[in-house]
Amino acid sequence: MKAVAYIRVSTQDQSLERQYEDIRKFSFEKGIKLVEIFEDKISGFKTKTDDREGFKKMEKFIEDNKDIQHILVLEISRLGRKNNDIQNVVEKYIEKGINIHIKDLNISTLEDSGERSIASEMMISLLGVIASNESRLLSSRISSGKMSRARRNLAFGGKIIGYKKGEDGKPIIDEKEAPLIERIFELASKDLGMRNISTIIESEFGKKIAGGTLSGIIRNTFHKGERRYNDLILEVPAIVSKELWEKANESINSRKKFKSRTNIHTNIVQGKIKCICGNTMHQKVIPKARIDIFICKDTNCKNSINRPWLFRMVKKVVERHAKKTKEKEVREKFKLLISSNKAKINLSLKELKKLEKKRKRARDLYLESEFTKVEYLEIKAEIEAEFSKRQKGIRTLENSVKSSEMALKNNINHFSDNLELFKSEIKDILKHVIIDRDWVLINIFGWRVYELKKPNSIKLGWEARKPESERYKNEELPLKKGISDEDLELMINDYLRS
Repeated sequence: MKAVAYIRVSTQDQSLERQYEDIRKFSFEKGIKLVEIFEDKISGFKTKTDDREGFKKMEKFIEDNKDIQHILVLEISRLGRKNNDIQNVVEKYIEKGINIHIKDLNISTLEDSGERSIASEMMISLLGVIASNESRLLSSRISSGKMSRARRNLAFGGKIIGYKKGEDGKPIIDEKEAPLIERIFELASKDLGMRNISTIIESEFGKKIAGGTLSGIIRNTFHKGERRYNDLILEVPAIVSKELWEKANESINSRKKFKSRTNIHTNIVQGKIKCICGNTMHQKVIPKARIDIFICKDTNCKNSINRPWLFRMVKKVVERHAKKTKEKEVREKFKLLISSNKAKINLSLKELKKLEKKRKRARDLYLESEFTKVEYLEIKAEIEAEFSKRQKGIRTLENSVKSSEMALKNNINHFSDNLELFKSEIKDILKHVIIDRDWVLINIFGWRVYELKKPNSIKLGWEARKPESERYKNEELPLKKGISDEDLELMINDYLRS
């Protein structure tokens, strides 16, 4: 009689040496010739037998060697920790007429006659349930223990960037990594993308961090002093303020939201525009018919306004009033962009030096006959292609730096030309727009109202026929009452003093 054996431990660190000795003794006691032993180092609870390499090799061996009629295992738990899995394995080999012998239970799945053993079936089923239940209990105990430790702010693995495990097992700030985390949040709060942040961090700290890792750092509440463990929220030392954390997360959420938006009929005044009659106004855009308007929902009213004109006026209004508060912020963004691009240029210049050395090294090896001429030319071509690519990238970055530096010297456009982004930027600035028969009222900040004359539709039509670069060049806010902001502030101050 020939047999194969199957042994298993749950982790790679555990040894199988004892099981090898015990399974050979077991085969000797059974009087069965053991021809092959198959092993796995993998959890029986987390995997099925079909997912284990050693078990699959054993099945293949049995399939190829028809004289194998016995399988030896030391414990039923070696087959698996799940009742269904154990039952499936036993049933499969009973149908094939192969007897499974389990040492610790001193039972076999088949009688000497080849008939299935009823007693062993009952025992295997029962023990399979017990094994499964033990695993669940063990998992439950482990989870319960972790939860108990977490409640005391323990169970901390020290794998959060910016923190380390204190002597008492609780998380404490890693003073070496804290400045890195602070800088990441500072850059993210300035609306920089992950690539730019990664480049600046690598330039300033000499540490390359992938975009996905950066995003994970920014989203982790740990850094604002909130450790989340299942349903628990525990207080830990904060590296950044909650305000900075919120601003950084709002920034990356906004970038993600508008990254791939393709809505061509964005309504920047959605929910904020009404007709003087009290009804809402909806946008009607039919490019082929040259219709691009807001029109009153009441078909009897027929009040309307040119949509592109309204959008331009809203932008002029918010631009005018946000200039003082946004000037510094926008300039800071340009400075960060310049800093990021210069960091990229420096890194690329370092790569060029490496390529230069690589090219010289290849030439030296060719002259020393280490390379054939064909090999040398191939390597040289690859290096020169990469060299050219890097140089082109540097020129692009240098142009971007020049453009940004030039922008700092000129008037700054404080709001995006992308309507989706613009809509987000003005959500807290624009309060409402009311369309009268002859006037348009734009309310910003809830207290400043602009009364604008409605545009002449014929003039707008002529303007629209001009080349894009020449349209609306001299268009100003058509104010009904042209009171400047400075005069308005003086009037308010005079009123408050009186």
